Amino acid sequence: MSSMTPNGFLNAGKIAGKIMLLACILLPVVAGQTGVAEWGPVKTTRSGQIYHRSAGNLSFPWVMIVTTFDATPARVHAIVTDYNHFAEFVPNVAESRVIWNEGDEQWIYHHLHFPGPVADRVYLIKSSDKASRPVENYYHVTWNLAARTFPDLDLSAGIKPDVFRGYWEIRPGEHANSTEARYAVYSDPGGFIPGWLVGKMTDRYVQQVVEAIRERLARDK
Repeated sequence: MSSMTPNGFLNAGKIAGKIMLLACILLPVVAGQTGVAEWGPVKTTRSGQIYHRSAGNLSFPWVMIVTTFDATPARVHAIVTDYNHFAEFVPNVAESRVIWNEGDEQWIYHHLHFPGPVADRVYLIKSSDKASRPVENYYHVTWNLAARTFPDLDLSAGIKPDVFRGYWEIRPGEHANSTEARYAVYSDPGGFIPGWLVGKMTDRYVQQVVEAIRERLARDK
């Protein structure tokens, strides 16, 4: 894996990449994920470097993994937004489907299934691609629990998380047809799960998602 920092990726010798990175840092995004946020390294894993940052007065830290993929940014973006097929490759996803599209925004139903004694989680998220710049091979996908309701959507099959939001930031890597990415999540799953366990589960889950994407990329070659 190439050398990376949580506030950007070192892409030596590529002035254009540095300019794009600066623009990204200055770009306003949703609360809790600004590029100037303080991230502390936690551990290096096979899947990538794990970072945490304080979520202010919220219960658990943000968790981010910084990693690389042997594929173009456009291909990685297509996989991380392939919501209708998440159940085929994303861990613990029992069902996922797009309920509504509106420009650069989508509303997605998720049903996560966990082995006992952890109860299933069922929720609706709003995903936005507004900050992406495909002509520059830069993608920034954010999501949050949706306030919007749909009359025929049943969310009674599990517990709704108290908080679930995050983002993917995807850009060209150092080598041709490679991608450098950061995947950040803040989750308060609700129910009776102790804080220390939520942190461990989130650390493990971001690694599992990265590995699932690697397997999907390898399968589709």
